[in-house]
Amino acid sequence: MKRLFLVILAVVISTGCFAQFSTLDRSVDRNEWLFSLGVNSINSLGTKNPFEGLGDWGYKYPLALNIESRWTNLLAIDVGLSLNGFNEGQRLDTSGPPERDLTYFAVDVALKYYFGEYILPKAEWIDFYAAAGPGLFILDNTNISLNAGGGVVFWFGRSKSYGLKAQGVGKFALNHSNSGSDYANNHFQYSLQFIIRFSK
Repeated sequence: MKRLFLVILAVVISTGCFAQFSTLDRSVDRNEWLFSLGVNSINSLGTKNPFEGLGDWGYKYPLALNIESRWTNLLAIDVGLSLNGFNEGQRLDTSGPPERDLTYFAVDVALKYYFGEYILPKAEWIDFYAAAGPGLFILDNTNISLNAGGGVVFWFGRSKSYGLKAQGVGKFALNHSNSGSDYANNHFQYSLQFIIRFSK
């Protein structure tokens, strides 16, 4: 886990240095804010397959809210809040079906690296990013996680002031339980959000 953190840190630092000299333009500039609101789903089935058992994912209170600030042409800081839950008796991790309804709440901070200009340099209506950072989530118990994932943003209209964002994140619990006694374990989270951009 420490090695993974050091690798991510090294990539972020080198990317930040390179970003200072980047001359490519994208649809979002520095000093702009992005606000997004939408829905999310939780895959906490205790498997390594991120797309297994779609019908058993958590959709109980599927709310997702994010605020993002772009501080270079390639890097941004994102803070997200998400709410969800699982029903009594629903398939859930190695702990088995819960005996009562469970509410999921998470606060996540992520450093985002936008690389769409290197894949589709002339298509400013679409952008891709990778994201990593810490988080805190509650699902019966409280746990801290290290998160890693990515997403895509589709911009609409000539002004590109609004769009749609799809994201997938793996959350690795620092206090992971292998005993099957806790629900707050490793899981995947997916979100689909409407996004609006504002200049400072």
